Amino acid sequence: MDPTDSLPAHLAERVTRVNGHAVRAEGEFVVYWMRTALRAHENPALDVARAIAVRLAVPVFVYHALSERYPFASDRHHTFILEGARDVEAECATLGVGYAFHLERPRHRTKALRALAARAAVIVTETMPIPPLSTLTARLGASTECAVLTVDTACVVPMPLVDTLHTRAFSYRQATASLRRARVGRTWPAVDTSAQTMQHACVPALPFEPITLASADIPSLVAQCEIDHGVAPVPHTPGGSLAGYTRWRRFVGSGALTRYAALRNDPVGDGVSR
Repeated sequence: MDPTDSLPAHLAERVTRVNGHAVRAEGEFVVYWMRTALRAHENPALDVARAIAVRLAVPVFVYHALSERYPFASDRHHTFILEGARDVEAECATLGVGYAFHLERPRHRTKALRALAARAAVIVTETMPIPPLSTLTARLGASTECAVLTVDTACVVPMPLVDTLHTRAFSYRQATASLRRARVGRTWPAVDTSAQTMQHACVPALPFEPITLASADIPSLVAQCEIDHGVAPVPHTPGGSLAGYTRWRRFVGSGALTRYAALRNDPVGDGVSR
């Protein structure tokens, strides 16, 4: 039986198949290609990857890469992304999930994902139906014999459940109201990994040299990349979930949340969490 058939309902409703290939039981590992959901908690894509890995009794690891070629690549964007990736690396280590970060730069450019796909049981990534990520996902699905799945990691109402195009926000809210009410208050269930020991993070032999972000000199790494070095990082706005949650707690604790409805569209008023 295809291991995706036994996914819990709260995960299965978020999955979309990119190509027609089945999950390969002989694959060495399950890859989660992380792109937009930079977190290891309440992450449906990571949970799908872990659940399939448990079913196949193979390791799962997170492949996270940063290209030099995305639009407006700069020191500011690169630094923010790398700071966020550092938090993810630490979270994955706590969960016993392998993590490998590939930073594209001179002497470190390779088509690593296709090489990994040749050995993988399945590649899981986030659903992001806009270019360039949608184009990259389609290309991977068409160029490999490996099953590729996308998972909605962003919406309370999963995208696969919405089959009508809505062009106005109010019509979307009305059409999905019952689905939203049924899901918005739920606690996100933990993945059951009791069928497999996952205490030790596993990273297979890789076609690139991974970076250990916990000890990396991020400014030095960014300086090596062929990007726009004229746009500097913002020191008071570091990337990562730890910094994000700290800012959120400060916003709520200050009482500013009570002013949000009135001041959210005022760029001068202190009405948003930033």
